[in-house]
Amino acid sequence: MIYRGFSTSRSREGLRLTIIGAPGSGKGTQSEKLKNDYNVQPISTGQILREVSQEDSELGRSISSKLAAGELISNDIMLNIIEKALDDKSNWLLDGYPRNPEQAEHLDRFLTKKNIPLSLVLYLDVPEDVLAERVQDRWVHPGSGRVYNNIFSPPKVKGIDDVTGEPLVRRSDDKDIEVFKHRIDTFKQSTIPLLKYYESKGILYTIGSPNSTDGYVKIKEVLTKFIKTN
Repeated sequence: MIYRGFSTSRSREGLRLTIIGAPGSGKGTQSEKLKNDYNVQPISTGQILREVSQEDSELGRSISSKLAAGELISNDIMLNIIEKALDDKSNWLLDGYPRNPEQAEHLDRFLTKKNIPLSLVLYLDVPEDVLAERVQDRWVHPGSGRVYNNIFSPPKVKGIDDVTGEPLVRRSDDKDIEVFKHRIDTFKQSTIPLLKYYESKGILYTIGSPNSTDGYVKIKEVLTKFIKTN
């Protein structure tokens, strides 16, 4: 089923999602599938931040150092990025935002002003040992942010992006296992409370995702039910 947006008379109606998950949970992989099947535009805050981190500026250098250490970016910077990214879009999928309740409250206020509330929040629940295995063999296309894993979702040609034929690279924060552990700890401390926030609003769906295929089947079940009832 290809979803093209709600056929209603309400202005600016659409499918607006955010996907939450620990590093290595498959947010990028699932985002690409949702883009193809539901016509939502993935907005990866991680990809945006990595692009900014390459800039020769004080902000770029600050973000670069925080990413390398597995630390979170300030709420003010993130909100500014999100507001620009969501400008005049109706069908979208936030990948990597919000990451804590304060960011969620900021996002809610912004979306309320625009009259474009979140449709659903998808939480990818993946065992920690699986996360570590995925991250250790994860490769990305730096230009687009497309994610591959040589075991779970390998490229057609090892080390080469399927679309452009350009070389894949490993993210700097994937190379150091201690940085990965710190990122997991940060996720637990900052993001797990976020789940309670969205659960209280009745829009949180937990997706058991031991692998991307099983996870996507469950995501489609949730979206099919949502679309039929809206």
